[in-house]
Amino acid sequence: MKFEPTLHKLSNGVTVILDPMDVATDEVCICFRTGSRDEKPDEYGITHFCEHMFLKGTARFPSMRAGDDYIADYGGDVNAATSMTFLRFTGRVVDENLMVLLDFWVDKLKNVMFDETEIEKERGVILDELRQRLSDNNVKAQKFIYEKLFGFNLPNGKVILGTPGNIKRFTRADMMNFVSKRMSAKNCLICISGKIKNQKKLLTDLEKLFAFLPTHKVTNNNSLKYTPCVTHNYIPDTKNVIIELLFPTLWPYTASNFFKKDSCVAKFERHLRERLFDALRSEKGLTYGVYTDEYVDIKTPLTGLQTETAPKNVSSVVATIAKTAYNVYTKDLPTANDLRKYINHNKLGRANFLESNSYRCDQLVSDWIRFNRLHDFYEQCRLSDSVTVKDVFKYTRGYFDGPMSIITHGPKFNGDLRQIWKNNFK
Repeated sequence: MKFEPTLHKLSNGVTVILDPMDVATDEVCICFRTGSRDEKPDEYGITHFCEHMFLKGTARFPSMRAGDDYIADYGGDVNAATSMTFLRFTGRVVDENLMVLLDFWVDKLKNVMFDETEIEKERGVILDELRQRLSDNNVKAQKFIYEKLFGFNLPNGKVILGTPGNIKRFTRADMMNFVSKRMSAKNCLICISGKIKNQKKLLTDLEKLFAFLPTHKVTNNNSLKYTPCVTHNYIPDTKNVIIELLFPTLWPYTASNFFKKDSCVAKFERHLRERLFDALRSEKGLTYGVYTDEYVDIKTPLTGLQTETAPKNVSSVVATIAKTAYNVYTKDLPTANDLRKYINHNKLGRANFLESNSYRCDQLVSDWIRFNRLHDFYEQCRLSDSVTVKDVFKYTRGYFDGPMSIITHGPKFNGDLRQIWKNNFK
């Protein structure tokens, strides 16, 4: 399966990526580079609320059910999502009905009614979604992190869903104002991965379909700054303590840093996770697993480790992580055999990527949002496979040197984790 995507610009500024594949379906993503990170405090939640309303009524499809049934009749499905950095509308359909899917989303985006009766109904739906999410301990942990580390404070709210006060207050005029300000041809990407029979005709069709989009420039907010701290988020009626050990990312997320970060550091992190798994689970039985944690959509990206354990084990877990991390960092770097194992295992992931239009479309959109460029699959494979032990050593120096944060969530426990780390990372 080949990977030969092409990058295009429509006359109004819409970016188009066409990714032809020898499959029987098409994956479509219409993405606007705007998300909850770009909202002001009195706007928290507006992007997500508008996402819900785009899935609601137009004159042609007066309800969500009408739209879903229509697309299902043509062998497809649709969805939408809001993140910190994007608002996107997706769908997958059998290839002969690609234009049906595109026409469907154009109708939703162009003719959304923001009907006030439907807004009131959806207001209750989103408030219920918010209540459900805020009862989830993982969501409570995420909310706490954004408040403490990045100053993104949402009392009784969630980063993307917003606050109850905002959700209750948003009006039709607020939503129409959001659309007019934040959705433009200039910050829009259309990515299609799958059966593309005639690229020239498809581009001509897209030119006509998306001519309705305005062409103003949309700016993004990159002001979230990292403030290191050691703090505990007490969550009653929980059994385990979630532990997050975070450091500023050694190599920022840029296209030019791929070899350093995604090839060299990534292999170091994989090796570190394996050693931590052995030390924490296989040898001591303290945790179920240990994972890499990342926060990339901020001014100072963070990377680190996450695990969880019983309160009585927290000090021992942090001490074990510190000792193991120091040993891996100073003596137990991945060997040539380790690197060969990682490279061979990556072949499975690469095959999955090449064979899935959903994976390919997601990666193409992600690279456009982060780097404003096409995903260079074959070059990245070459760089990843060329990593040596010396490269890993060179580009991981300073991994643990940045200002550290230790964030814990759950029941109370005893132990000065900053001091425990300091005493054992040596």
